[in-house]
Amino acid sequence: MRPGPLASLLWTGLRRNLAMTGAVIVTVTICLAMLGAGLLLRAQVHTIDGFLLDQIEVVVDLSDGITPAERSALEAEMRRDPLIADVRYETKKQVYERFRRDFRGSPDVVAGVGPEDLPAALRLTLADPRASRDIVVTYTGLDGVEAVRDQRALLDPLYRFLDAFTVGAFTLAAVQALASFALIYTMIRISAHGRRRETAIMKLVGASNGTIRAPFVLESAVAGLVGGLLAAGALVAAKVFLVDGQFARQTMFPLFGWAAVWESAVVVLAAGVLAAAVMASIALRRHLRV
Repeated sequence: MRPGPLASLLWTGLRRNLAMTGAVIVTVTICLAMLGAGLLLRAQVHTIDGFLLDQIEVVVDLSDGITPAERSALEAEMRRDPLIADVRYETKKQVYERFRRDFRGSPDVVAGVGPEDLPAALRLTLADPRASRDIVVTYTGLDGVEAVRDQRALLDPLYRFLDAFTVGAFTLAAVQALASFALIYTMIRISAHGRRRETAIMKLVGASNGTIRAPFVLESAVAGLVGGLLAAGALVAAKVFLVDGQFARQTMFPLFGWAAVWESAVVVLAAGVLAAAVMASIALRRHLRV
């Protein structure tokens, strides 16, 4: 079909079925907004995970009897390790100052500890923080090493929560996607059923299946596009008024950025157009059978 007549049929169909098209748009908007919320929830989990990984170090407490030569040899061995990105030595005094900063809210704890009570340490920044357990196994028990502390192990409860949260976010996004497609299909099928007489008349006058299907599929795609744009607008509004507004006051974890919003908006727009067009073609098929 030529673009001119097709555009004319599209405009006529949208005008004649304005109420049903509006219902499809509302359904698509709500469903895709929920899908986008699930995607942003997943992005927030990834943001927190990346933030925590950047903060994690492995601390090697040194024995009081270690000699400068032994410490230098141990540092050299660690610098050759491909799993370790950086090695920093901290004297007893530096370790004590860090201890005072970390426990400044517990003066009773700080009062009972002096610089000589804490061991000097090597602080390791890892190339891959997820490999911290391998570092612990490798350097525990070496000469001059009193203990190897994995900061990631301290965050295991939080990581278990984040893992469960990630699974929940993926599950939520998948369920919302299925629910969105089911609702969109239902509304488009109702629209197709409401136009069954028009479809039958077009068949009687000799119109081909493609001629009948093209305007309806385009109408549904337009409805999906409008619904996707409205859903994307809702995601932008949530970012501006909730994430950057209400939640910006918290300082515990960083919040997802605009890149996650734009990525989710693209997914929502593509899902709206493609789902509406494909489901319109499927819904109309039964009315095109001879």
